[in-house]
Amino acid sequence: MSEPIKAPGPRSRGTHWQIVVVLALLAAGLTAILLGGYFGETRHARAFMERELATIAGLKVEQLNGWRLDKLAFAAALQENRANAELAKALAANPKLEPLRTDSLAGLAGLQKSQKFVRAGIVLPGGRAILSYPEGEAQASTPESLHAGHDAWLDGLPRLSGIDLDEKTGRRTLDLMVPLLEGEAPGKPVALFRISFDAAAEIDPLLNDWPNRRESAEAILLRVESGNFVRLSRPRLYDGEALPPPVPVSRFRRPASQAALGEEGIIEGTDYRGRPVVEYLRAVPGTDWLVAVKADLAVMTSGAAGTFVRLAAAAVLLLAACGALLWVFWRRCQSAQGAAERSRWDRANAGMDEFMRRMIEVMPNPAFIQDPDGRCQGANAAFEKLLGRAKSEIIGHGLADDAASPDIAAKHREHDLALLKEPGHHVYEAPLRTWDGEHQVIFIKSTYLRPDGTAGGILGILKDITQRLRAEEELEQLRLFSDSTIQTMTEGMVLTDADGRFTFVNPAAARMLGYTPAEMIDRQTLSFVPPEQHDLVRRADEKRAKGISDRYELDFLHRDGGVRTFLVSGGPRLQGARFAGTMAVLTDITDRKRMEQEIRALSLHDELTGLYNRRGFMAFADHVLKTARRLRKALALIYLDVDDLKRINDTGGHRLGDRALIEIAFILRKSFRETDVIGRLGGDEFAVLAMEMTAMDANTLLQRVQDRLGQFNARSSAEAGFELAASAGVSLCEPGRPMAIEDMLCQADLLMYERKRARKGDPPK
Repeated sequence: MSEPIKAPGPRSRGTHWQIVVVLALLAAGLTAILLGGYFGETRHARAFMERELATIAGLKVEQLNGWRLDKLAFAAALQENRANAELAKALAANPKLEPLRTDSLAGLAGLQKSQKFVRAGIVLPGGRAILSYPEGEAQASTPESLHAGHDAWLDGLPRLSGIDLDEKTGRRTLDLMVPLLEGEAPGKPVALFRISFDAAAEIDPLLNDWPNRRESAEAILLRVESGNFVRLSRPRLYDGEALPPPVPVSRFRRPASQAALGEEGIIEGTDYRGRPVVEYLRAVPGTDWLVAVKADLAVMTSGAAGTFVRLAAAAVLLLAACGALLWVFWRRCQSAQGAAERSRWDRANAGMDEFMRRMIEVMPNPAFIQDPDGRCQGANAAFEKLLGRAKSEIIGHGLADDAASPDIAAKHREHDLALLKEPGHHVYEAPLRTWDGEHQVIFIKSTYLRPDGTAGGILGILKDITQRLRAEEELEQLRLFSDSTIQTMTEGMVLTDADGRFTFVNPAAARMLGYTPAEMIDRQTLSFVPPEQHDLVRRADEKRAKGISDRYELDFLHRDGGVRTFLVSGGPRLQGARFAGTMAVLTDITDRKRMEQEIRALSLHDELTGLYNRRGFMAFADHVLKTARRLRKALALIYLDVDDLKRINDTGGHRLGDRALIEIAFILRKSFRETDVIGRLGGDEFAVLAMEMTAMDANTLLQRVQDRLGQFNARSSAEAGFELAASAGVSLCEPGRPMAIEDMLCQADLLMYERKRARKGDPPK
């Protein structure tokens, strides 16, 4: 049985690793050169592309700014011609005055040929148009046009609005607002000359036309709005009917070297086609527009990739040739060393046996070594202690001599023969006679080979598992303890079968619903759930049948007729590969849900206007009152009531009334400081609390509010369908005479009603 397992052959222990190292170094060097060239080429291409994109972006910004300045210069020329203001005054007095109207339309027709606008017209304060070209086409107001018109009217200077998108027609327009001034500058505006341009005809050609354009390159006009890039021009490569949807700014990343440039500079991300791109952003002066010139990121590496592939192929061929030469050299060295190594094998074989005997001496577990014939050649002290015999009584005998029976002895010989035939390791369990009786032992046996390839013998390590039965008894006790824990736990725990019936309910779960466990067993889960939530239970069961655990909230019907809300944490139970039901833990969160509803009820803001509601106003006003008292500052509380809101609701409905309240809230925000507390106390009642205010300051602010209401009525009442008016009362709190916020509200309310009655002509009560 001591025949060699494998015929030994010449070995080289000092050459093969040098070959591997040389090849590895050569491969690493070639790879480094290739990658360095590739990345260098890529960096060069990227730098070139970034410079190209920056140049194009600058060109497009100059073109757009030039177009914008041309339009503003044209507007300035229209404004300087005072005849236009006289024309507007004449048409305002009689819109059908002839031949003035016909001559004006002819003039607009000639102006359209030079300026290529879409629509033009003259608009009076309040939104009424007295002249439109082409006739019959009304110029619809948009938020952009309203803001531009409002600013142009206030400062008397021409304004160019932002780009608006008509969702019905898909047309993109921008308006040039020219205030027509009466008399010498700075005169009072008498009307607005509104000219609408088609962005697709005016802006898109400026962006899409440049020489030597890359196939994937395009220029797009953007605007940052609510954290998104909103496209204002149609991308050259976009196939959709409408403009691409807004893209979050967070989708794009900016190199660290560009971080200080703000909105301008290089960004990277994915475009509307889902492709990685590089973009250069540049702002258009005097506007909120950004020009983005982009190209596909893959364009940068397309040229370098081909060069890299060719160089890589040449490097592989070179590496293969070097490997072949090194292999020939290694084989010759191996032959030369083979003879020298054979003389060492005999000494190495003897040393291996001695090494194995010394190795088992330091093992903590019982261990032994036996030769291929099954005779013990060595044993450690732990093995001697286990058998209760000295080493001299063990050496030279077989392990089968200590077997409990002939069957066990045959089992040992079977494993030994299998290990010698196919070297490896075996693990099996068998009894062993020891000094204190029979022990149950796990045998771990493994063959070891000598340096010449022959089987040196079998190394055996023993694991005494006599205490296993005791451990199993302890495990059974632990199972019983777990069962008792489930029965006494405060959380509810239930088991259901595949048909949705309860098969187990612990006392806590039954107690939460007012039942006993016996009353719930074998009943359908849905019988304890309100009908409107049956679909929720069915969807959860479908997920668990697919092996998915989840957590969700579910209402259960209590025995007393009430409803309790539980957090259900459940997962599937399996029998083999078959779904056998669910296991779930129930946590009563009824009180927590009630508390969440109470917290939501404490909202401090008015949903319609965004101002503080009564609760929020009182809370913040009380804080400001305490601060003013501590700093000895004067306070003013202004109480406002919207006049004729009922009439607005009756004529235009609550939707029109809501819009009137929103406009009032907007005017209050514009009239007061950010530090002032503004609130809607309910219905048409508003209040403002301002610190460091005197009676004169408060009256000035009230006059500012009245002026802004008048401006709204003059500019937007016709379009809005209503006029705004408000009555107000002011209550002052001096540092030396503290007042409660409720008293200030009451005093201001009384003053407000006195003013309202005085304005209507009612005698004071």
